[in-house]
Amino acid sequence: MRSFLMGLGTMLASLTVGSLLAFNTVAFSSQLPLQLGVLKLLHDIYSFLLTPLSSALGAPSLGGQMNVGIWPLIIWIFSSIFIGLLTGEPVRAGKIVFTSASIVFTFWIFSNFMLYSLWNDNLRWLSEVDKVMSDLFLYRALDIIFFLAVPSIVSATSAFIIFYLVTAKERSSNLEDEDYPTM
Repeated sequence: MRSFLMGLGTMLASLTVGSLLAFNTVAFSSQLPLQLGVLKLLHDIYSFLLTPLSSALGAPSLGGQMNVGIWPLIIWIFSSIFIGLLTGEPVRAGKIVFTSASIVFTFWIFSNFMLYSLWNDNLRWLSEVDKVMSDLFLYRALDIIFFLAVPSIVSATSAFIIFYLVTAKERSSNLEDEDYPTM
């Protein structure tokens, strides 16, 4: 369980740091209280991560903000490969990546509601949430399937490859170490 939690923390940290480095146009607002500013910053960078397939195909990010290109796809794939190589166990790597994708998705949904205080009135906030949620759930449903399934498969595959290479090397070294009787 401890290694699962460490892997989960590593995956979330790599997603967050990768997003912060790739999407440097997202700025931290010093006009907001610290906790609300951090929440808004995380919400903005995770918004980019939720549409890796659409972004790679040239569509703007959620809410029509900007086109971020292939960066969300690269961040998901490299973070997944890293976790797969780090764990070396396909099942655990897949579980870690799937859980982290679910956490990012859940955090993004709930942060929409927690950022309510940034909007001046209920109607403006409700229309913004409706626009973003319908954009994701109605027009980009493949992105949800993509970021929940593909990174987990990539992570499990990279873990299987490293597991196979390590066990193949151990088998070959065991064969070399055996003393065969001579006739």
